[in-house]
Amino acid sequence: MRDPKRIPRILTLLFKIWEQQPDLRFNQLVQNLQAIYSQQNNNFGKRHFYEKDGEISYQNYYIDLFYLEDDQWEKFLRDYWSEIEEELQEREQQITPEVVDEIVQLFIEAGMNETEVTDSLKERIRLFLKKESKWLTIEALLIAIKTLSLTERKELVEKIKRI
Repeated sequence: MRDPKRIPRILTLLFKIWEQQPDLRFNQLVQNLQAIYSQQNNNFGKRHFYEKDGEISYQNYYIDLFYLEDDQWEKFLRDYWSEIEEELQEREQQITPEVVDEIVQLFIEAGMNETEVTDSLKERIRLFLKKESKWLTIEALLIAIKTLSLTERKELVEKIKRI
């Protein structure tokens, strides 16, 4: 009998991974993960077939992990999640006090009063950068903020204050 405790462990891993890619539909996520697993494991589960479109016949494939044991899938998901965690930690380390101060200066240039600069605001800026660094590097985020108009910077600081 298979260990029933594997179910919450595997679902928790899928949940964490999916949270980092919220724009994916669930089946997109699963299909992407299956393709990665297959690529990393000598094309395990890759099934080739031929399709005919009128007179033209072409080869295609799909991934079938029906026979993959849950412990192997769980190990793959754990390793995949570990890679994501490492990347998140690296990005978070790039959010230095100097980076936060640089953004504060950009907001002050846009008309924010210096008395509004608090530790709480700086923490919210850090949280904003952490969240947005899923999509862009910290360097790219800085460039993006610098290229905003003064009005857009004001809008951004108001958004950050509500985080």
